[in-house]
Amino acid sequence: MKKNQCCPKCQSQDILFVSSNGVLKRNAYHDVITDYRKLKVEQYICKKCGYMESYVRDQDLEKLEKM
Repeated sequence: MKKNQCCPKCQSQDILFVSSNGVLKRNAYHDVITDYRKLKVEQYICKKCGYMESYVRDQDLEKLEKM
């Protein structure tokens, strides 16, 4: 969904993007803490069927490479 804005489950293109800064109220499940490093997560949610994908934001991928 991140690359083509299409749900792989139902093929809908009505996708909600939730940035790591948060469009909606966030909780502990939206950030990943590994080796004392906080990685921000972005989500793509299909508005038709509810399917969701989560990705570590691109800026935090460098932190993963250093682990």
